[in-house]
Amino acid sequence: MAQLFDEWAAALARGEQPDPLDFIRRAGAGADELARLMDRFLRARPRAEPDPELVDLARGWIAGTAPLAQLRARQRLRQDDVVDLVLDEFDLAPAKRATVKRHYQRLESGQLDPARLSRPLVGFLARALKTSVPTIVSWRPRPLEAAPAYRAVPTAAAAEPLLHAASVTREPVDDDDEVRALFIATL
Repeated sequence: MAQLFDEWAAALARGEQPDPLDFIRRAGAGADELARLMDRFLRARPRAEPDPELVDLARGWIAGTAPLAQLRARQRLRQDDVVDLVLDEFDLAPAKRATVKRHYQRLESGQLDPARLSRPLVGFLARALKTSVPTIVSWRPRPLEAAPAYRAVPTAAAAEPLLHAASVTREPVDDDDEVRALFIATL
């Protein structure tokens, strides 16, 4: 447990934003004690002035603006510009552009968790958007607000034409393993 606390505290000292819940989960039976140590440490630690960029991003996030979109706009980049930069940086074929764009749009809109990005992609985006890696990975997707929905279930005979039409008009998934590995790294 002391090793986990030291690892967490060292990450904080380096300016990272380690997820305390991850460390507490890893502590197993010592989770409560580790949580108390972390709490005492944070209460005793002098409070630093908040990073103005992070405050601005948080305000935008609360208002519904995607932090990555804000960072991109500050650099006067369009989504297409970022997509082109990703293609160039990772030497991806031009035919993969639509797939990269779809993944980047999902990332920027909060449909992909930035913590799942591959390290090379996070590092590249941090450089391209002139920010830090912790800034990019610290923003979690906003929870979806969904209300229950109900619909009548047709009989099997009535549903047959609908099922057939859905299977015919369904768009093929244009996913690519190389692009997917950049945007959704395996844990």
